[in-house]
This record gives sequence, C-alpha cells and structure tokens, in this order.
Amino acid sequence: MLQRWCEFAEPVNGESTQFLQEFALKYNMVIISSILERNINHGGTLWNTAVIIGNHGNIIDSLEYCYFLFKLGTSIEPIAFVDCNC
Repeated sequence: MLQRWCEFAEPVNGESTQFLQEFALKYNMVIISSILERNINHGGTLWNTAVIIGNHGNIIDSLEYCYFLFKLGTSIEPIAFVDCNC
C-alpha cells in the first residue's frame, strides 16, 4: 500500500506548493498545507510536511514529520508508524 503513496511525493517547492504560492499571492492569504515530501537531500526520505506559505507567495517555513495514517481514526495520534524510505 505504501508504494502508491511514493508516486505522489515531491520536494517542498514542487508543483503543489507552487500552485498554492500563486493562490496565496492572488488572494493575499497565508496558507498552511500538508504535502507528501520526498527529501532528496536526505536520501529520498518521505516525510509528511506542513508548508507555510505567506501572503506574498513566499515559503515561510516547513515542518517535516515521519509517519503515515493508514485509516481514519477519532484521535489525532498516528495509527501506524512506518519506515519512510520506500
């Protein structure tokens, strides 16, 4: 199951973030988005990453964390921890 998620991984400044940067600039808003990041600088490790985009379209910051939720739960705690290297 994890392998399918690997196909959607992208760098922090990838297509998803670039789209949201344009959106933030156009509508003068701050956006916090979650992406599946493939960090090339760390051997292609996959991270769940929160990206903060400023109202000028700039990336303010990003926070990487390494776990995946495989099913919906009622808790904000992760349901399953997995190795993030595909």
